[in-house]
Order: sequence, then C-alpha cells, then structure tokens
Amino acid sequence: MLTYNLGDNIEAFTTDRTIGRKIPGVVYPHQTHTDKIYTISSDFFLHSLAERKAALEGVDALISNAKNIIKGISTADCIPVIVYDPVHHAAAAIHAGWKGTRLRIVTKTLQEMQKVYDTNPYDCTAAIGPGISQDSFEVGQEVVDAFVEAGFEMADYVIMKKKPHIDLKALNKYQLTSMGLKDNNIIVSDIDTFTDVDYFSARREQHGDIKCGRILSGFMLK
Repeated sequence: MLTYNLGDNIEAFTTDRTIGRKIPGVVYPHQTHTDKIYTISSDFFLHSLAERKAALEGVDALISNAKNIIKGISTADCIPVIVYDPVHHAAAAIHAGWKGTRLRIVTKTLQEMQKVYDTNPYDCTAAIGPGISQDSFEVGQEVVDAFVEAGFEMADYVIMKKKPHIDLKALNKYQLTSMGLKDNNIIVSDIDTFTDVDYFSARREQHGDIKCGRILSGFMLK
C-alpha cells in the first residue's frame, strides 16, 4: 500500500488488494469511463443495498465530506486522482482513463466540489497515483485525434514512436493546475502499472493468460 499525505485529517491510499463491495464502510462505484460524479453523504449506508448499487452505477468519480467511510475507485492502468480540500474537509476520488481524461472528469469533479462544498481549488492538494506511463501507453492516431477534437493542445502530451504515446498523468495534472491547484500541492506517482508487476495492468493482461485484478485508490476523512 502507498499512502499519500494530503493533509492532517485525511488518509489517501493506493492498494493492489481488491476490496469487496459488501464490506461495511467501503464505497466504490461501477465505473464505465464516463464523467458522472456522485456525492457520498454521511447517511449513504442507511439506504438499501439496491439503492446504493443503483446510485453508483456508471459513476467514475466520488466526492464526499463524510467521515470514517472509505471512498475509492478501481484501476488497472487508468489514472487514479485523489483531491483534498482542507478548508471544507472534503475530498474526491477520480477514475481517469483516456476516455474520462478526454471528458475532463478531473476538471468537472473540481467544479462539482466548488458547487457542493464551496471548494477553492487553490487550497486543495492532490495525488495522481500509479497508472500507465507515457512510455507504455501506445495508442492509435484516432485516440490523439479524439483529444484534439475535444479541445486539447496535444503537442506537450504526445511522443511518436512506431505509434503515438500519450501522457495521461500529465494531462490530468494539467486539469488540476488549470483549475487553480498549485504545482507543489500535487504529488505524481512515477509507478508504471504496465511495467511494474506489483500492480495490476489490464494492458499487460492482454499479453498473458492470467486475468488481473484491480487496484483500489481512495481516501478516508478522519
């Protein structure tokens, strides 16, 4: 497990152990590479299991100010982003694959925190966790074109080898700083999930016979 120090009253973490949905006090959604954001309130576990499951369907980011509940997202090469607002004691866990990154899910999550908690991104800290590196993330030109069509200036985020390679971590850091986070308040993990066998990798799974699990990245407010 990696633990990121984002503030005195929050524990942010990444672990390669998959935690089951039925464990009390743990919340993570069924992700579908969207830009859908859901707010976890302190009474979340008062709802029925069916209601909780429906609420978390198709969600790729969670925001919350509820204490003593683990909130997280799962990845296996996609980029996990944790954001903490120490002024309003609220946080977010964001799943940013290339589709979510293109949809600006990090930007939209911060905007949602502004609406719900009156968050000022300038006050926030963030951790970009283990995910696929630019060196490993080879894509087709159509993926680069999709980012360009969405308004991204891609010159600083693409290198050409035999095919284009996109820097997803840098693109998500750009969304954080564009919203006002200070550069020195952002931690970026240098772990490449594709090359580091201590971490699950969906892309590495495609080259082998063993189905991989998922990494849980999340936070708990104290």
